[in-house]
Amino acid sequence: LSDKTTAKEVKQTLATLSKGAAALNGAYREALERIEGQQAGHSRLAKHVLSWITFAKRPLTTAEICCSLAVESDEAELDLENKPDVEDLVSVCAGLVVVDQESAVIRLVHYTTQEYFER
Repeated sequence: LSDKTTAKEVKQTLATLSKGAAALNGAYREALERIEGQQAGHSRLAKHVLSWITFAKRPLTTAEICCSLAVESDEAELDLENKPDVEDLVSVCAGLVVVDQESAVIRLVHYTTQEYFER
């Protein structure tokens, strides 16, 4: 749905979606295919973001995830120039993550997304 630009397109797409778990699985599979179809760097960033959010023991703020993504295994210090922009994190994840503007927490778009990734 993230690629739809008008209310009519969203409604038409929703009307054609099947219902239930199979529909959700299909939607998540399509989102992952969109991620795979991106440039290599964007795809890699999306996979890292989704992994951090899925396996974190608690909700992560945008500052925390940006710092975690900036860490380089061969460097002793954090290079702040290596921190990605929050907008890029959301953009490369093909509609699977959102940021709560009040708390600055980045999370999966729906609890079923977490369930899908945990399988």
